[in-house]
Amino acid sequence: METYATSIPRLDSFLNGGLKPCTITILWAYPGIENAPFAYQTLIERLDSGDTCVYINQSKMSKAVEDEIEHYGWSTKSHKENEKFFFLDAYSSLINVKSEERFSVKNSRNPKEITTALDEILDATGSGHTLVIYDSLSIMIDHCGSSSMDELIEWKKIFEKKNATGIFLFTEWPYDEKVLNKLKLISDAIVQLKAIEEKVILREFFIVSKVNWNGKTKKGISVPFKIAAPGGVKVYVPKILVTGAYNSGKSSFVHSASTRAVSVDRVGTTIALDHGHVDYSGFSVDLFGTPGQERFDPILELLGGESLGVIAMVDSTSPQSLARVKDMLEKSKSAGLPVVIAANKADLENAMNPDEIREKMSLPMDIPIVQVTAEELSKVRKGEPAKLKEDEIHTVLDALFNKII
Repeated sequence: METYATSIPRLDSFLNGGLKPCTITILWAYPGIENAPFAYQTLIERLDSGDTCVYINQSKMSKAVEDEIEHYGWSTKSHKENEKFFFLDAYSSLINVKSEERFSVKNSRNPKEITTALDEILDATGSGHTLVIYDSLSIMIDHCGSSSMDELIEWKKIFEKKNATGIFLFTEWPYDEKVLNKLKLISDAIVQLKAIEEKVILREFFIVSKVNWNGKTKKGISVPFKIAAPGGVKVYVPKILVTGAYNSGKSSFVHSASTRAVSVDRVGTTIALDHGHVDYSGFSVDLFGTPGQERFDPILELLGGESLGVIAMVDSTSPQSLARVKDMLEKSKSAGLPVVIAANKADLENAMNPDEIREKMSLPMDIPIVQVTAEELSKVRKGEPAKLKEDEIHTVLDALFNKII
């Protein structure tokens, strides 16, 4: 049986050699798990093997996809120049901007338009095998409705006629069971990506057990570290949770604090986790933001697993949201972890001061409350992360690091 390797050996072994022609394989991820790198690695393998590849992007701009691929050490530049790699842009129309790609969809909320565009682009790619990657079935369901899944049956027919094979990315949010069952029936293969909370986690750490000059050893204190290239030895905090109520500024904090950050958003607000990486003051830290809506509470415990500290974002202008923040801290398994409160929007009218926030939330005095504000209020846009003041971000991080280490 002819197959197309993914270059992920163990996966290819389970798939009996790789992807079967003219099929749909779903990379079925649970919230908080990245599935895109699996698709990227397969994409590069198929391009290097001489296949043509079409990437249907509906969750982010084409440039963002290319940047992520480069982040992992690969490049699609030469393949794009040789007309072996194409984007079918189904994202630009969602945000009402003109697409810069050769192939695009004018109305991405109409799944039939995506089908028509896919049919046309496969005609234009010429003979030979084509790998089609679709970056988010979740986005299709959200924008086009659950009935849009029926369109995948048409896609499979197109694949059979035009010698194409599909890899589709999907994140299992709290969808109706009928939608999930439909996806399972339509797909030819499903690769589930899950997380397991281990009781024993192997990490590197150091302990200062003796010092003969003006220093103090702290018995039992171990400091996790990693060696970065470039960067050298850094104190490694693998997971800090950034949580808070809807519209409290979680995305703003993660993006403002991070040297690199990514978000997944739908209809203008973050519903998956923001993920950012911070290199600051000798620390190497990964930040994970949580969705704020109550319907995503079932995944808060998953997101909170293995966190070493918590930054709780508070909207200083919204007293009614404070109870929600305390509730989220409990549901994300944050009890007992080092916590710092970041009181956002502190410079706006009617903003509560730290003492008021502490009283209303019944917080003990050992939990720091740090006020944070946007650099320029005139540049704050609804639905977009705001740039928060760097010194205030650093004050929050310093306070949390001091509690962790």
